[in-house]
Amino acid sequence: MTANESESAVAVGDQVAQPTVTIDGKEYTLESLGQQGREQLQNLRVTDHELQRLQDQLAITQTARNTYARILAEVTKTVTPVK
Repeated sequence: MTANESESAVAVGDQVAQPTVTIDGKEYTLESLGQQGREQLQNLRVTDHELQRLQDQLAITQTARNTYARILAEVTKTVTPVK
């Protein structure tokens, strides 16, 4: 399931467009989702943010590991192996 949002209200004549969200290719007003739907949308936002944070952390950790491995390879060039 994907959710894309457009939360800005746009005045058109005397009408104001309500904030909407697109879920699985269908557009809904936030109001039509009810309290439970809006809560689940917020939960989805929070978990998406956490996933992005963890992916960023993984990239940082992988970069650090690669650097450590490269430095260790340089160190072992001057050390005689036992086998």
